Amino acid sequence: MGIVIKQSAYASAISYIGVVIGAVNTIFLLPEFFSPEDLGLYKAVFSMAILLSPFAQVGLARSTLRYYPRFDNSPKTSGRFLGLILILGFFTISLFILLFQLVDDWVFAFFQQKAPELIRYYWLILVLASIMVYISIFEAYYKALLNVVVPTLMKELMLRVVVGLLAILYFLDIISFEWFLNYTVISYVLSLFLLIAVLIIKKQIHLNLFIFQIDKAFIKELLKYMFFIMAGAVGSAIVLQIDQLMVTGYLGLKENAVYVIAFFMATVIEIPKRAIAQMSDSIIAKSFEFERMDEIKKIYKQSSINQLILGSYVFLLIVMNLDNIYQIMPKGEIYEAGKWVVVLIGMGKIAEMGFGVNSEIIISSKLYKINIGFVLLLALLTIALNVLLIPTYGLIGSAIASFAALFSFNLIKMIFIWNRFKFQPFSWSTLSVLLIAAITFISIYFVPQLENPIINLLWISLLLTLIFGALILLFKPSQEIHKMLLHLKNKITP
Repeated sequence: MGIVIKQSAYASAISYIGVVIGAVNTIFLLPEFFSPEDLGLYKAVFSMAILLSPFAQVGLARSTLRYYPRFDNSPKTSGRFLGLILILGFFTISLFILLFQLVDDWVFAFFQQKAPELIRYYWLILVLASIMVYISIFEAYYKALLNVVVPTLMKELMLRVVVGLLAILYFLDIISFEWFLNYTVISYVLSLFLLIAVLIIKKQIHLNLFIFQIDKAFIKELLKYMFFIMAGAVGSAIVLQIDQLMVTGYLGLKENAVYVIAFFMATVIEIPKRAIAQMSDSIIAKSFEFERMDEIKKIYKQSSINQLILGSYVFLLIVMNLDNIYQIMPKGEIYEAGKWVVVLIGMGKIAEMGFGVNSEIIISSKLYKINIGFVLLLALLTIALNVLLIPTYGLIGSAIASFAALFSFNLIKMIFIWNRFKFQPFSWSTLSVLLIAAITFISIYFVPQLENPIINLLWISLLLTLIFGALILLFKPSQEIHKMLLHLKNKITP
């Protein structure tokens, strides 16, 4: 357990540093150096590759994580299993590319009118999607070896630093925009090679291509699991990427740039959720194993109130400072069209956090397969709402679609958990947190604004933190956060 905690701590620290670098890239460097159209095109290329990658991967990454321990009794057997996965990866990628030729005209026709530039990068998108398949496989292999630091370092840190450096080279006219895209894809190839190189140096990879000795019954079981997992992976990719691509197809590349930056700001709200979910996941799984339902109920309620408090605080920080942020960021007069996107998607994230760790409860239970159905339902709902709302309401329509889909998705999961396990995440403390957020919002709304946006941002953030923190101490909606704030208060004012 010690190595897991240590690895998780290192990976979390790297992830948060990566978030800061990503914020600098997304909010400052890229808007400064690129036109909105080029920025929208760059994001659309990568969104398309991320969306297509699960179709080519066919659940191989998750299968690696699940089945590797079964073969980890000798270098020969583990190498044979890895060889099987890598060979299957080659065949699934090849099959995907062949089958995609049958529908590529239909897929890219959606972008013909508003974003024809995207079609130029057809093969770059397919190459990137293929590279992502093997990166995902080796990331899963690292996780099976209980090493999450190296893949996190590559994904969260190295790739983001490279994007920032390439953007500077583009700004200095050293490379063209086309080569910026090409070099960014090459950085993914470099990331893959580094993942493999570290394994070779540490002697943790033993490739064995004599896969015919693997039991045929296992291969049948593996293939069945792969296709089952693929459905969930495709659904998740659709949920995360389809709104950006639909904004691109319906409205254009410039609007996609506005949407992507607004969406990034809103997703910062859910950072605390990742840590809470990661810590809760193993505890919930263990509780199900020993049928400790009261413990699961307690975690469900605690996760809901704690996530709601932290999410509401970050949401208010961002929303109350939106004018300051857009004034500080380059070309803010263009990108401030995404204000309501930040608000609406942020509200969707708050709703998701308020519903607690419902996904973790379902996945850890014997009813885990139903979660695949929920994810596919969310994907279909997201697509349908975007089709209905974007043509009429533009960017705000896509944001409304995301909010409605997230809220409905989590509501359905909560009802399912209530029906099966007879507990739900809310309490009277939930209402007190919403009241605290409302009081804080009204208080800050009427505060006089300072002229300098940077000083005003610091002033509003400090005042908001004091008001929100004082109200949390007064109402005590969460014992855990109340203790943390008291500890912090005692350190500042002994």
